[in-house]
Amino acid sequence: MPLQRRNQFRLFLAITLTVTGILSLVFRSHLAPMAEKLICTQVDNQASDVINAAIAQMLSVGEISYEKMISIDKDRQGNVTAVRTNVAEINRLKTSVLAQADRMLTGLSTEELSIPVGSVIFPEFFSGKGPFVPVRVIAVRSSDAVFRNEFEQAGINQTLHRITIDIHVRVTVLTWSGTLEIPVDSAVLAAETVIVGTVPTTYFGMEDRP
Repeated sequence: MPLQRRNQFRLFLAITLTVTGILSLVFRSHLAPMAEKLICTQVDNQASDVINAAIAQMLSVGEISYEKMISIDKDRQGNVTAVRTNVAEINRLKTSVLAQADRMLTGLSTEELSIPVGSVIFPEFFSGKGPFVPVRVIAVRSSDAVFRNEFEQAGINQTLHRITIDIHVRVTVLTWSGTLEIPVDSAVLAAETVIVGTVPTTYFGMEDRP
């Protein structure tokens, strides 16, 4: 290769590497945080939808029901004396809920999780447009599922009792700039009923919210 052409090639290579380095720096400092924010929002939305679907599936087959979780004690006059939780059933359901959520969350595909390039580079003009860059889920870890009581006045001498499941998971995804761990918190209504009579001020076996 002639010396002049070799020097031209070296100059071209140096310019290419310099431009690539500058673009990479600009991306990491300005575009990567925006991309990660979009990814976090999409993962949170998709994971929450999957968790809701997992609970709905368990409800549809009767695996979760108010009668299995709660017993109401009354005196001879029919007054409510205690609201008790079946702790063994709650613990069984907690395990089942987390297992079902894990199974369905690992089914998140790259088609469902992808970021349009236009939303990152020029969101003011090309939001939601351009080629889609897939975001791959590489791990899902459930941290906890908490069953929570809520009591609300529903009428004269009537109280609405809701049981909500707070599910906490962490989803690890592979992004343009490396791995990213995203916490996802989802609250799903599991069961509810109207209790006729005065609800006692104490109830047993579950986290509560008066």
